Amino acid sequence: MKKFYLLYQTLIDGLAIFGTAVVLVVGGLQVWFRYMTDASLIWSEEVMRYVMLWLVMICAGRAYSARQFLGMRGLVELLPRPAVRAIDLASGVVTIVFLGVIAYYGADFAWRTRLQTASTLNVSLFWIHLAICVGPILLAVHVLVEEVLGFKLTPPSEETSS
Repeated sequence: MKKFYLLYQTLIDGLAIFGTAVVLVVGGLQVWFRYMTDASLIWSEEVMRYVMLWLVMICAGRAYSARQFLGMRGLVELLPRPAVRAIDLASGVVTIVFLGVIAYYGADFAWRTRLQTASTLNVSLFWIHLAICVGPILLAVHVLVEEVLGFKLTPPSEETSS
C-alpha cells in the first residue's frame, strides 16, 4: 500500500508541476503576444482556465492528506481520544457522502455537455467537466483512507504546522 501511495503521490506532484508550468508558459506567451505583437492568443485563457480546473480537482486529495485544508479543531482536540475518533469518523462519513453527491452531479453535468465544445479549443466539454467528477472521487478516497479507515498517508514531517 505504501509503495502504491508513493507512486500515486509522485504522479500527482508531477501533474501539479506540469500543469503549473503549462499555465505559466501559456500566460507568459499571452502577455508577450498581446504587448509585443499587438495580437492576442485567442485560446490561451481557455487553456489556462481548464488546466487550473483539473489541477485543483486532481490535487485536492493530496492537499487534504498533507493537512493543507482549513480545519477548526480547537474544541475537538480538547475531548478524550475516543470522542475525537468518533467525531473524525462521523465527519469523514458525511464528507464522503457530500463528495459522492458532487461526483454524481459532476458526472451528470459532464455527460449533458458532451456534445458541446470549448469555444476556441474545439474539445468536447465532457473532458473538461469530467474534472468535477474525478476530483471529488479522489478526495473521497483520501478521506476514506485517513478518517474512516484511520490510516495516515502523509508522514508527520510533511504535515504543515498549525
